[in-house]
Amino acid sequence: MVHAARAHLTRRFGKGVEALLWEAREHPLPDVEAVDKAIAAIRAAHADGQEPPTATDLGAALVVLQAARLDMDRLEADLLGAVHEVGLDWAQIAAVLDLPDAAAARERFERFRPRLDAPVDEVQPSKPGDDKAPGF
Repeated sequence: MVHAARAHLTRRFGKGVEALLWEAREHPLPDVEAVDKAIAAIRAAHADGQEPPTATDLGAALVVLQAARLDMDRLEADLLGAVHEVGLDWAQIAAVLDLPDAAAARERFERFRPRLDAPVDEVQPSKPGDDKAPGF
C-alpha cells in the first residue's frame, strides 16, 4: 500500500525532474516532500480556486505520512539504543532530548523499540546499468 501511495503522489504531484525520475526509474518523491505537495494542493484549491486534491490523493498522503513517521521512529529507536550502548546513560540522553528525567528517556526508547521490527516499504535506489531511459 505504501508503494502504491508513493507512486500515486509522484505521478500526481511530481513535476520536471521528479516526473522524469519516476518515468525513467520509478523513483518516487521523498515522503515528506510528497506530503508537502499534497498540502500545497489543498491550500491552492482553497486560495486560488484550483481543482482540489481527490480523496485518493488525500488518502495516499496519509499513508505516506505514516510511512515517514515509521521511518523516523525506527531511526530514533536505533539511535537511542546505539548511544546508550556506547555509554550515554538515560539521564544524559534525557538532558539532550529535553526530557524530564532518565525514566522518560528510557520509556521513549521502549515505546519506539518495537517499531524496529515493523515491516517497511523502503525505496530501492536505482543500480548503475539498470537504466530504463537513455541518459540516466
